[in-house]
Formats: sequence, structure tokens, C-alpha cells
Amino acid sequence: MRRLWQSDRDCGRERAKERSGVALCVFVATAIALSAAIGCATPPPQRTTRLADADLTQAVLTVREQLAESAFLRSRDETSPEARLVVRRVENLSTDRIAIAEQWSLVLRLLAAPNTQELLQNKRIVVQLPPEKVRLLERGGLRFDEFAQESWPTHMLKAQIASATRAGSLAGSRDADVRKEYYLLSFAIEEIQSRELVWQGTTEVAREVRGSVID
Repeated sequence: MRRLWQSDRDCGRERAKERSGVALCVFVATAIALSAAIGCATPPPQRTTRLADADLTQAVLTVREQLAESAFLRSRDETSPEARLVVRRVENLSTDRIAIAEQWSLVLRLLAAPNTQELLQNKRIVVQLPPEKVRLLERGGLRFDEFAQESWPTHMLKAQIASATRAGSLAGSRDADVRKEYYLLSFAIEEIQSRELVWQGTTEVAREVRGSVID
């Protein structure tokens, strides 16, 4: 009888070990799966100094505020003669390769916001686009229906993107392991007949990346 009881107790211990082993396997498998999921969800570190959309969005907001507070707009009201502002030129002098449609999209985002449109309309300013640029933007999937087609403009808006590169070593060695790109985005409104510059807005964006060339 004692041997039978001993045998049952040994069997119970074996089953407990099996359950413990299964639980351990499940825990390990779950931990591995969670680690993989976290690793996949973590974005890779930035390895480029190219302009990001967040940079351009912030730049546009900064310059838009400069335009709203400008002496040019303060000098106008609903009784002013109509100003027809054509977006004439976007010049990319930076090291970043920016598609032509994206360049035009950048400058048009400055004017396309509903609050900016309302402000310009209250100041009797109509924004116009050259027909060929409208077609270019539409081919890129961009539409700005709130802007009129160019017709006898009185003012033009120009934009420029320039950049300068700085590279160095964090440890003071001869090999560069940090690079910083400084972008200057400038916008200007010029009266066509007099060639007078009536407004200019600028903002800077800096992008930094670290790592050796072989990285």
C-alpha cells in the first residue's frame, strides 16, 4: 500500500514538472515574440540630412506667421485695389534633390491654409498660378483649386531653398563622424511694375546625422 502511495506521489511530481516546463516554454516564446514586435515597431535611426515633411511643415507655419504680421498686409484692407499675386518661381539651390512638384507644393502650402486664404481675401489679394504649373501639380496628384489661373498679375511670389553643409568629428579625429545640413528657406513678394520688394520671409532648418562614412 505504501509503495502504491509512493508511486502516485512520484507521478504527481512528474506531472508538475511537465506543467512547469510547458509554462516556461510559453513564457520564453512570448518574451521572444514581444521583443521582435518591439524591435519592428522601433523606427530606424535617421541616417540622412534630407529635409523631412515635418521640417517643411514647421517652416511653412513660421513663414506664414511672418506674412500675416507683415507691413505689406497691414497696409492693405478691403478697400485696397485688387492685388493679383502669381507664384512665379521656386528655386532649389540646396544639396537636397527635391522634385519640381514638391518645390511648388512647398510654396503653395504657405498660401493654401484656410486662415491664410481668408486673410488674403480680406486684404483684396488673389493668388494665381501659371497654367503649366497647374498641370505639373495635377500630374503629381496635387490640386489647389482655391487658386486662380494667371491673368494680369500685379505681384509675384518667389521662393528659394539654399543649404550649407558642415562636417566634423565628435572625438576630434581626422575622420568625420557628424554632418549637419543647414537649410535656408526664403520667400519674397515683389511688385511687378515697380520691381519693389514688398515682403520677405525666411526660416532655417538644421538636420544632423552621426556616423562614419562606412556606416
